[in-house]
Amino acid sequence: MPEIRPRSTIVVTLLCIAGLAIAGVALAYCVHLGAQRDDTGQSAAEFTFVPPNQAGLAADDITPASDEVPEQLNTVRSKIMLCTIDKIGADVLSVHTPDGRKHQLTLSPDTHVESAKGSEVTDLAKGDLVVVRVVESDTTSTVDLIVDGRVSASIPDN
Repeated sequence: MPEIRPRSTIVVTLLCIAGLAIAGVALAYCVHLGAQRDDTGQSAAEFTFVPPNQAGLAADDITPASDEVPEQLNTVRSKIMLCTIDKIGADVLSVHTPDGRKHQLTLSPDTHVESAKGSEVTDLAKGDLVVVRVVESDTTSTVDLIVDGRVSASIPDN
């Protein structure tokens, strides 16, 4: 004798199939609208140079000499990298990224370190997983910020 399924199971199955069909049609329509989108009417972003705040001075005390970007700040771009420390020198940080690329990054006196171990570059060690923000200008890559990737969730000295 064949097995008889309750009517509610059949109804639920049909409703699920109808819902998936409607979601598929809606997704196809969104993709179609995205393919027809025209970006000609949108304005490009405008950037203005804001001089860095000098230590010990309030932002109101600084009056910029001009709105032009100084030559020494001819920055191409900045990027954020997840990497492992290979070697730490006095002013060079050697790292490698997960895909195997190696980088020689310049450390500056203004390099800021965020770590559970401390706030100095010397608190970091070979093999530490770090997130590094690098500012590239001309031919050098200067480290602006280093965040230790293994920051503990507990409070230090606990």
